Amino acid sequence: MKECNTVRLDVTTSSEETFVGEICLELIQTLRVLEGRREVWLATVAGSSRRVVAKRFFPGSKQEKESQREIRGLQELGGRRIRCPRLIFTAKDDELGLWVVADFIENSNELSDIVLNCKDKKLRQRVIREFFVILIEHWQAGVHQTDAHLRNFLWDGQFIYTIDVGLIRFKKAALSDFKKTKILEEMLGSYTVSFRDELLNVIPGICEEFDEPALLRRIQGERFKRRVALEEEQNLRRIWRKSQRDCSQFLTAKQGQRKLICQRSLDSALIEKLKNDPDDLMLMGTRLKSGNTCTVQRIKWEGRPMVLKRYNPKSIFYRIRHCMMLSRAMRSWSNGIVMNLFDVPTVVPLAVVEESNCGLLDRAYFLMEHFEGESISDYLNRKENDKAEFERVVTSLSRLFVRLRQFRVVHGDFKAKNILINESGLRLIDTDGSRFLVNRRRFTLKFQSDFKRFLSNWPDGSRVRRILKNRLSAIFDQ
Repeated sequence: MKECNTVRLDVTTSSEETFVGEICLELIQTLRVLEGRREVWLATVAGSSRRVVAKRFFPGSKQEKESQREIRGLQELGGRRIRCPRLIFTAKDDELGLWVVADFIENSNELSDIVLNCKDKKLRQRVIREFFVILIEHWQAGVHQTDAHLRNFLWDGQFIYTIDVGLIRFKKAALSDFKKTKILEEMLGSYTVSFRDELLNVIPGICEEFDEPALLRRIQGERFKRRVALEEEQNLRRIWRKSQRDCSQFLTAKQGQRKLICQRSLDSALIEKLKNDPDDLMLMGTRLKSGNTCTVQRIKWEGRPMVLKRYNPKSIFYRIRHCMMLSRAMRSWSNGIVMNLFDVPTVVPLAVVEESNCGLLDRAYFLMEHFEGESISDYLNRKENDKAEFERVVTSLSRLFVRLRQFRVVHGDFKAKNILINESGLRLIDTDGSRFLVNRRRFTLKFQSDFKRFLSNWPDGSRVRRILKNRLSAIFDQ
C-alpha cells in the first residue's frame, strides 16, 4: 500500500450520500504507522480537493476489533459532545484492508508541537489550560483516553480535538476520583518537566471551576507526587525499548547486513544513503575527529548541519565478548531519544546504523543534529566577569544535574568538551556510556565521581571552580 499513491475502495457504510460504491483516495502523506497493524494517511478524495484522514487496518486477528473500536470511538465522542473528527465512511480495499475515513482538521497542530515549539507564551498557556479543561470534560462524560499523550490532541487555533480514538474507553457515568487521579499520574509521568509544571499550575483554578475539590486534594498530596515519579521511571524504560523498534516516530529497515533506525521525519534521500552507503557521507563536510575508536564528521544535508560519528571495528575478541550488548552507536541513539523526551539537554538523535559481519558487529554510525558551541570550561572562563551570563549558565547546570539525579543517570565522563554551550543553552554530548536508573547506592558513588571529574576541568584554587563547587555540591551530596 505504501508504494501506491492511489487506492481503490469499496464503501461499506457512509454518512454522506456522495460516498457510495467505489471511490478512489489519493494518498498524500503517511501520518502514523503501527507496523503490521495499521497506518494513517492524509489523503484527498479523487476528483476533489477535500482532505481526509484515512486509517487502514491490516488483515489479521485484531483487524475487526480495532477498526470497530475506531468507529465506535468517533461515534461515541460525537454523541457525548466532545470535539473529534467526524466519521465520513468506512470501506474495504482489494487486499482485505479495512479503512475508516474521517474529516481532516484543517489548520491544526498536534499539541506536542505547540508545547515543545511555541514561542508565544500566552498562546502556550491558553492551550495548556484548554487541554486540562478537555480532560475534565472527558472524565465527567465517562470518557477515558488510555493513550492520552499530546499527539492524540489537535489544536486548530480555537478548539482542541481528540484523535486516535481507538484506545478510548467509555463509561455510562463520570469517572471516579481515584480513576481520574490514576490517569493523571500516568499522563504526567510521560510529560516533560516544564510542561508538567505549567499544567499543574492551571489545575487548581480549573478544578474549582468544574467543582472537582476531591480531585484537587488528591493531586496536591505527597502520594500523588511519588506516583508521578514512579510513572516517569516506567515511561523512561518504555521509551528506551520503543526507540529500538519500528513505531509511529521511528523507522527501522534492513539492507543486507546493515540495520537502520531513524526518525521518520528524516529526508527520504538521506535515509536511502544511510541504508546503502553510510560511509559515503563520511566523505562530505569537515573532519572533526580521527581516531582508532571513532571518526567524527560534520556534514550538511540540504542546508541542515549534522554530525556523523562512525564507530570503527574493534578486535574480533572484543566483539565476541560484547556480542550480547548494545553497540555504542545504539546506546547513543537510545540515550539521546530518552534524554530529549525527559528534559535532559542533549543533541537530537537522527539515525543509527549498525553493520554486521558473520553475526558480529562491524562498523556502526550515529547521526545527530549539529550544535555549535564551546566547552563549558572555556565558556565559563570567558564569562567569569559577566555576572548575569555566568549566573544563567550555573542555573542551567544546576537544572541539568538535578534532572540527572532524578533519573539516576551516570554519564561517566564529565570532561569539559562533553558539555557544550552557547548563548542559547547547553548540551550534554557523548552519552554512549550513560546509564539510567542505576542502583541507588552505586549511583550515589558514581554521581559524586562524575562531579569530581566535572570540577577537575578547572585548576585547584580557580575562582570558577570554587563557585561551581559551592553552588552545585548539594545536588551531588544528597
